[in-house]
Amino acid sequence: MESLTSVDKSRIQHAFQKALNSYDEHALIQQKMNIKLMTHLQDYLPNGSLDSVLELGCGSGMLSSLLQKQISANYWLFNDLCDVHSLLAEKLIQPFDFYCGDAENFPFQQQFDLIASASAVQWFHHPDNFISHCKTGLKPNGLLAITSFGEDNLKEIRQVMNVGLSYSNLSQWQNWLANDFELLWHDDVNVILDFDTPLDVLKHLKYTGVTATNQKNWTRKNLNKFIDDYLKAFSLPSGKVRLTYHPLFFIARYSHAGNQ
Repeated sequence: MESLTSVDKSRIQHAFQKALNSYDEHALIQQKMNIKLMTHLQDYLPNGSLDSVLELGCGSGMLSSLLQKQISANYWLFNDLCDVHSLLAEKLIQPFDFYCGDAENFPFQQQFDLIASASAVQWFHHPDNFISHCKTGLKPNGLLAITSFGEDNLKEIRQVMNVGLSYSNLSQWQNWLANDFELLWHDDVNVILDFDTPLDVLKHLKYTGVTATNQKNWTRKNLNKFIDDYLKAFSLPSGKVRLTYHPLFFIARYSHAGNQ
């Protein structure tokens, strides 16, 4: 199986660049995750405005716009592997800066009250190192708010095609956060989507940029095999087929003993 570390960042950038115009329409799970994260983040935000907020891997700006509607901040910085500055400018209501580059190795020049990231860290090669890296960019008692995906995510695709990310599980994230962060809230759920056909599953993945994990050159023969295998393994009584998402959520406060 293709592992996480072998997913080249340029392939990720290419797949998501192609999907930018279709992403919001098809990324229904991701948007529900964003809303859920924001609902819980409200419980831990201080009263009044924040000094500075950073979103890493902001993509098409779905979480970005929710953040700006709910939070007033003196300085906003958004980041993505794709240059989405003009896309964000159409959506966002507060002034912002944008940095185009790899979120996993973001070059912190200052510290933030809040670092947020939605449906991006599962693409990182070393998410454990990323947590340590975030300490550089967080103020004492700063908040880290993240959505990602767990081991069961897109498991049907992994079974039929033998490709997929090596997803970190919730206990791994808890361990990585344990030394320097107070875990304020977390959740771990499975969501089943249904689609009319296996082809609709493939289209859904394409429109949400997930095809970065797959290097297959489709032929009629292997496409028909995919359809047959998927129907045999994952048909529902309704006649549709299923696809599993496994959202993970956590909100943590940077609370290293040295900063208390």
